[in-house]
Amino acid sequence: MTDIAEAIAQRGVSRLCHFTPSRNLQHIAAGRVGVLSTAHLSEPERGTFNPTDLARLDGRTTHICCSIEYPNAWYFDKARGNEKLFPDWVVLLIRPNYLLAETTLFCPRNAAANGGRNILQGLAGFEAMYANRIKGAYNKTYVRSAAHLSPCPTDQQAEVLIFDRINMADIVGVAVQSEDQAKTEKVRLKINNIDAEGFKFVVAPDLFNKFALSNLITSGNRAAEIWL
Repeated sequence: MTDIAEAIAQRGVSRLCHFTPSRNLQHIAAGRVGVLSTAHLSEPERGTFNPTDLARLDGRTTHICCSIEYPNAWYFDKARGNEKLFPDWVVLLIRPNYLLAETTLFCPRNAAANGGRNILQGLAGFEAMYANRIKGAYNKTYVRSAAHLSPCPTDQQAEVLIFDRINMADIVGVAVQSEDQAKTEKVRLKINNIDAEGFKFVVAPDLFNKFALSNLITSGNRAAEIWL
């Protein structure tokens, strides 16, 4: 019987992704606490996050929304459009070991759909994200072609929900749109007395372009990335 570890290896899954406004980097790095679930945040900490981070329409405030291999580019685009004051965002690249935790949840489409009723657990939940046909947003049916990039779920809005926190040590990279943004983020961290070397920045503009990323995934190609 295949377990999740074997399924991950067969798919070639190398990471999870979590997008967030770049101003949150200093809170993630402070004390090396990492990314915390909404339920774990203190009231003062909640004040530093925008409504996109705090609104959990799936009802799982104890979990952190992530995606496999690449960000949910469609919701990412919507979230950035709703943020008027702080336009800079990043995508955290995370070790995939959280997929093995019993507390991790899986959803073959956006987890907020149907009030979170599509959320599953275990191997069945993981494999459900790779079904040949999945009904997603607006009743659109997504059909997985033979060319589809192996580690990526059939519906690009599929989500993984990680319980409680993501440890700082498990954040292997921070994807940004350009080298200039990477330089800006490092300066911001230093101004706040945070060691910028604690993050490895990755220039990956395709992760910020929903159409480009979608085309890459469905054609079986990886996004270009430059690790700084």
